[in-house]
Amino acid sequence: MNAATNKRALEFEALQGLAGLERLAPEWTSLVDSLPRPRFLDYPQWYRAYLRSGRSDPARTWFVSARRGAELVAIIPLQFQEYLGGAIQPRLLGTIDDDELQQSDFIFAPDEANALLLHDLVQWLRSRRASRRLRWDELRLRKVAEDSSIAHCARTRMPSATVPLLYDGSAYFDCRGSYEDATKAMSGTFKRNLRRLARRAEESAELRAQSFRQRDEMATAFALFTAVEASGWKGDAGTSSAIRCRPAMLAFYRGVVEEFSALEACVINVLWHGDDAVAGQFCLRVGRTLNVLKIGFSDAHASFAPGNLLLERTIRQACEDPGIDYLSLVNEPPWARNFKPLTKGVWSYYAPNWRLRGMLVHLGLLAKRRWDAWRPPAAPALATRAAAEE
Repeated sequence: MNAATNKRALEFEALQGLAGLERLAPEWTSLVDSLPRPRFLDYPQWYRAYLRSGRSDPARTWFVSARRGAELVAIIPLQFQEYLGGAIQPRLLGTIDDDELQQSDFIFAPDEANALLLHDLVQWLRSRRASRRLRWDELRLRKVAEDSSIAHCARTRMPSATVPLLYDGSAYFDCRGSYEDATKAMSGTFKRNLRRLARRAEESAELRAQSFRQRDEMATAFALFTAVEASGWKGDAGTSSAIRCRPAMLAFYRGVVEEFSALEACVINVLWHGDDAVAGQFCLRVGRTLNVLKIGFSDAHASFAPGNLLLERTIRQACEDPGIDYLSLVNEPPWARNFKPLTKGVWSYYAPNWRLRGMLVHLGLLAKRRWDAWRPPAAPALATRAAAEE
């Protein structure tokens, strides 16, 4: 065996559910600490909060470790994903597919030594040895950002027959310079409108922003945030989509607060109008990035767009903080469009298992995805979109 081969030789092991996570947790934490730019989705705490929330059966989730000799070099969170519809129920194995997790990746350093890790992983998953525990038809890696570890490997060598498809975008602001630098793409009209709305609000009460980060104040801050988020159309009187209206979602975010407060990484920003909390942001500050995971605002104060005013102030504060380089909105929310953030692509990767059923499932699902992407939306959806853009 030559030196190059030995350099990339990996041993994989699959461990199931919460017990598997806890078995790996000490080494996993050390691996994250060694990464040059750790992110919130690298931490075992993120997955622990998810598995304990009841949002999914933990037995469907697996954590694959990759080692070179005794050294742990990667953690690969995988989940058997649900597929609704059709007579055949394909076995889809992939990244954890949950709307609240927003993005996906594997945990390893995106460097030359690991450039073939994705290729080697898929080769192992296709092997007879892995199939004894992980029987799958298609590997589905969804919501993968273009600057992720998975994408680093995909640029080097895709696993055979892998199909990449653009999924969405991820919006962010570069806060290494001034506020003017971070918002240079924002129109002058929108900036003037923000100033006008702030003046309108302050005619009746003072506007002030407050940031909570200390562990002992998180319970109060989280209660404030969830109350604001549920105060309008997302609450019980509307769609019941707010965090506190859905027990499993509430359990997940409470878990995130508990886990990341211990790391001093949980941040909740609140905008006050006098004595009223009128907007909030649920954030994780990891490394040199502030990630805004959830926002909420008071419908009763919508006349001065408190959510927009809070985001504008958060961008300013991030630019003034020497410890923050980027403010990430994680996905690409329509409500932030007027702020003209920078964006990066978010992709999905699909690879078949080398079995007849796997190939048939892969080809069938690929044809359906391409048809769905090509098919024009129905007329009512077009009308709704047009109205929103006017």
